[in-house]
Amino acid sequence: MLEKLRNRRIAFIGDSIGRNQWESLLCMLSSAIPNKDSIYEVNGNPITKHKGFLVFRFAHYNCTVEYYRAPFLVAQGSAPSGAPKGVKMALRLDRMDRTQQQWVGADVMVFNTGHWWSHDKTTNRGCFFQEGTQVNLKMDIGTAFRKSIETLLDFVHSKVNTSKTQVYFRTYAPQHFRGGTWSNGHCHHIKLPDFGPFPDKTEEHVDIVRDVLSKHPGREQVIETMNVTPMTYQRQDGHTSLYHFGRGGNETEPPGEDCSHWCLPGVPDLWNELLYALFLKWESDHSTPT
Repeated sequence: MLEKLRNRRIAFIGDSIGRNQWESLLCMLSSAIPNKDSIYEVNGNPITKHKGFLVFRFAHYNCTVEYYRAPFLVAQGSAPSGAPKGVKMALRLDRMDRTQQQWVGADVMVFNTGHWWSHDKTTNRGCFFQEGTQVNLKMDIGTAFRKSIETLLDFVHSKVNTSKTQVYFRTYAPQHFRGGTWSNGHCHHIKLPDFGPFPDKTEEHVDIVRDVLSKHPGREQVIETMNVTPMTYQRQDGHTSLYHFGRGGNETEPPGEDCSHWCLPGVPDLWNELLYALFLKWESDHSTPT
């Protein structure tokens, strides 16, 4: 993988689950580097508790592994002038995130979004959906998500040279909260995978992405979809709360648990193995016949 990244940039653009995958790749690649001092964050930033972006350089390979926080992929900002009462912020469904200028020149782009497309993260916080100068108070989240994927597709089609740049969209990684969500949900007691039937509803985000691509003939090759949703749904045992024992070590009284992010080593490592397979496929598809 390091050889395939030599003299190149790979950028993960998305939410904190995208960062989870980025961290996984950092760990996997660094395991092959004897001199850890040759791996460093180019701006000297710490990796923990950091928002914004992080760029790690592997000096011996002259490559960078980058993460850009853009949980919606499209731009989020203050409400436009004259917006209806109650609108505190707006998602610009027709404009990519403001970090785009930093990653648009990367050689490999791995996009993800999904976890922030909920009422808790949008309308309940006074964040509504904007197109042009107009804020739409009635637009549902599914429609807004669809429009954001269309904007991503248009952006890649118009701004990215896909004959030289690999572009991937990693699909939604299911959460496994039981009895609630972040405030009172739990999963610390789940220690085995679930190999039962896969619920169709969990595929909703995947279906929207596929539908958008299918309605743009000729553009389905612009973004390669990396569908991790079914395999990730089975891994209810892979979240960090498996190692959480509540207040004072009391396993029967856990506070808010994290049943969304993943342990490392763990599930995101498998996503990166799939990413490597897609690297090989891309090379085969773009090789010059001899």
